[in-house]
Amino acid sequence: MTKFAHTNQTVHCKIEHALVIITTTLALFGCLPIGPGNTPRPVGSSSTPVSPSHPAASPVPAQLPVPVIPGPPTRPFFMGFTLWPADLSEEGLQTAQEFARAHGDIVSIPFISGVPWPEALDGKPFSKDVQDNMSYRPPSGKRLFLSVSPLDRDRRALAPYWGDKDNMPLPKPWDKEPLNSPKVKKAYLNFALRAVERMRPDYLAIGVESNVLLTREPTQWRQFKELYRETYAALKKAHPGLQVFFTTEVLHYKKLTNDSKGTDQEREVAELMKQSDIFAMSVYPHMSPDVPRPVPANFLDFSKRFKKPIAVSESGMTSRNITLRSYGLVLNGSDSNQQQFTELLLKSAARDGYEFVINFATTDFEKLVSRLRPPLDDLARIWAFTGMQTGDNKPKPALAVWEAYLRAKLVRVW
Repeated sequence: MTKFAHTNQTVHCKIEHALVIITTTLALFGCLPIGPGNTPRPVGSSSTPVSPSHPAASPVPAQLPVPVIPGPPTRPFFMGFTLWPADLSEEGLQTAQEFARAHGDIVSIPFISGVPWPEALDGKPFSKDVQDNMSYRPPSGKRLFLSVSPLDRDRRALAPYWGDKDNMPLPKPWDKEPLNSPKVKKAYLNFALRAVERMRPDYLAIGVESNVLLTREPTQWRQFKELYRETYAALKKAHPGLQVFFTTEVLHYKKLTNDSKGTDQEREVAELMKQSDIFAMSVYPHMSPDVPRPVPANFLDFSKRFKKPIAVSESGMTSRNITLRSYGLVLNGSDSNQQQFTELLLKSAARDGYEFVINFATTDFEKLVSRLRPPLDDLARIWAFTGMQTGDNKPKPALAVWEAYLRAKLVRVW
């Protein structure tokens, strides 16, 4: 997934090109079992999304009361969301922001749709778009989890250029640079350092679902490891108190996707974990038919093997069956499935002393999906019903579980 508008002054310009961003932000589609070893990818410019109107902002409807169920007296982990919008409007953005503020104590901001490569290399000012996004500050009392990535949307190659907007083509000669070139190393480190200095995050991921690269481009995995390790070491030297790490996509790690079955995920991730302060995982169980329902109680137990603090960098479970007409597939889910997975996730986090848990979407975004043409609507629909409330602000059963843990007193163990 990608960054989105986080400040009032950038809302209108973000809405104008947000639907274009949709085509490049649905990066998790690699988990879908489309064809023998193949996975769907965003379509090209010949199938562009419909441009949204720009409705005036209106008050966000009040949320209905959440049923109160018993929860633990304490919890060791922060809980939160990204600011992914409920719809491509100011109201949709406000809905996500207000829900995240009311129902969490950490905010996740992912910058994973590009890097200002030339400017970062030469120490020049970043574009207004980059600077506006880096001006985000979480609400008072909330922690900040920032993610950056040197990889493109498919987790195959170097990230695109972030200039006047994100997802721009790489300028020459950057389009020929390997992941471990001296220029890439210097620019990526400078970008990460400037982001940290500007935003002061509490947690920093410098690789997002990095193990997907091992699945898709194993020859480039070595280059990535070199880039990651040098960036990690330099960041820790500059900011020794900052938690720095990469994130692991669970379905690829467990070889529950068609294209990951021949890779040595366990060994390679364990090796890279030697230079990571946290084992952070991205998990969307509904995206693989090989994950049983209900999700097994031990599904996340593997995360303890690294002997590091654990976090959930992003997660979600669909509360509806999703028919992907363009691919002839159905992804199964229900309110009870989402509630069961949420309870499993939070129980595991409490038992094993996680650092934080992020549920990607605050709110179901079927209104956003309705603006897209096929097959983009199918790609977006994969995550459309993973929010903790419906698109019309009605609490889902999973939210009662979430709130039961959120009410618990925060007692840190790390």
